Amino acid sequence: MKLLLVLAATLAVAAAGTVDPALNLAIQQGSTEAILALPAIVDQVQSNPSLLSLSGDAKVSALVASLQGLTSAAQAPYVQVASSLGLETQTYWGSNIIHVKGLTSQTLASLAATPGEFTLRKPVTVRMTPSIVETNATQNAQWGVAKIRAPEAWARTQGEGTVVCIIDTGVNLGHVALADAYGGAWSDPYYNTAGPTDQQGHGSHCAGTVLGRANGVGVAPAAQWVACRGLNHQGSGTEPNLISCAQWVLTANPRPNIVSNSWGGGSNNPWYNQVVSAWRSAGIIPVFAIGNSGPGCRTVISPGDQPNLISVGATTDTDAMATFSSRGPNAAGALKPEVSAPGNNIVSCGTGANNYVTMSGTSMATPHTAGAIALLMSANPSWGFDEIFTALTTTPVHPTLSNADRNCGLPEGGDFPNHALGHGRIDVAAALGL
Repeated sequence: MKLLLVLAATLAVAAAGTVDPALNLAIQQGSTEAILALPAIVDQVQSNPSLLSLSGDAKVSALVASLQGLTSAAQAPYVQVASSLGLETQTYWGSNIIHVKGLTSQTLASLAATPGEFTLRKPVTVRMTPSIVETNATQNAQWGVAKIRAPEAWARTQGEGTVVCIIDTGVNLGHVALADAYGGAWSDPYYNTAGPTDQQGHGSHCAGTVLGRANGVGVAPAAQWVACRGLNHQGSGTEPNLISCAQWVLTANPRPNIVSNSWGGGSNNPWYNQVVSAWRSAGIIPVFAIGNSGPGCRTVISPGDQPNLISVGATTDTDAMATFSSRGPNAAGALKPEVSAPGNNIVSCGTGANNYVTMSGTSMATPHTAGAIALLMSANPSWGFDEIFTALTTTPVHPTLSNADRNCGLPEGGDFPNHALGHGRIDVAAALGL
C-alpha cells in the first residue's frame, strides 16, 4: 500500500486528449472500437526504491499489485465517462490502456472531450507470415538445432528448470514432442478453451523448436512450455488480447523465464513497450521476431524493432542471411536485429499427434533463440537479461557478409555488428563456454 501511495502521488495530470486521425476515419467507415491510451506508469513503478529492494516472487507480486492499483486509479474517470455514454470498456493493467467498444462519431467526440492526458487511436493488429510445406523428415537433430550447436550443450544442460511461454496461435498439447513438456499454465483470450489447442499450427511449430522432445526438433528438450493464445486461428492478433497475454505471463504459475514472440506488424510503434518493460522488471527475457519484409533496409517490424528486448533475424543452412529476413536499422537508427538464428526450411511439430511440417520465417529463428536462452538460464540460474545478452552477442558465428548485408549499415565500422545478422548467428555452445 505504501508503494501505491508513493507512486500515485507522482502521477501527473494534464489538460487535454488527442484523437488519431486514422481513428476518426475508421469510425466514419463503420468501426466501433478504439484504444484509449493513458501515460505509461510502468517506468515509475520500476524505479521505485520499495520495488527495487525486493526480488523473486515478492518483487513480481509487488510489481503486479502496483500496476493494477495505479492503472485502475488512472483509468477510473474515463471508464465512468464511457459508461455514461453507453460504451463498453475493458481495462488493462500491463499497459495503461482501455479498450472501448460501441463508438460512433458522436460518442467518440464526447469521450475525446474528457479532461486529461490521453490518446484515442485504432487498436493495433499483428500477424504471423511463414511458409508451410508438409514433410516427414526424421533425424537426430534438425539442421537448425545442430547449427547453433545445441547438441554439444546438452552434455551440460538440456534446459532443466526453465519455462518458456509461447504467445502465438496456441500449442498442440496432443503432439508427441510437446505433451510431456507442458508446464500446466494456459490462457486463451479468443476462444476460452480449457486447455491448449492449436488449429493453425504456427504456435506448435514454434514450441517444438524451443523444446520439442521428439524427431530432433527442440533446442532445449528438458525445458517446459506454457502458452497464451495471442493470435487467432487465422494467425492474426489484436492489441487487447496480446496485452491480456502479456499480463497473464506475469501471473502464470509457473511463471516463465522467457517469452517467445513470433509475430508483429507495422514499424516504429511502441504499443507493447510497457508490458515488455514489466517482463524485464520481473526477470523475464523477451524474444521477438524481426519480420519477414526483407531484404530491404529499415524493414524491421514492431514490437521487435523496439528497445529493451532481443530481436532475431533468420539465416539459412549455409549461414547466409535469409532473403525474407527484415533488415535494420530501426527508426531511431539503432541496431536491429540483435542476433540471428536458423529460420529457413525448419522442420518442427504440426497439428497432428506425430506429424512434422516445414516452415520458414523469422518466426522460426525466434524459437531457436528462445531455446538457446533456456539452455543458458538452466546452466546459469542467476543470469538475467544483461548476462544472457552478453553471452549471445559476444560468442556468435560471423558468417561472410554479402554486399547486400553490408548495405544496411555497419554501426561500428567492421562487418559485425550489422543490420542484417546483428551481432551474428547464435552459437549456444560457445555462449556456454564450450
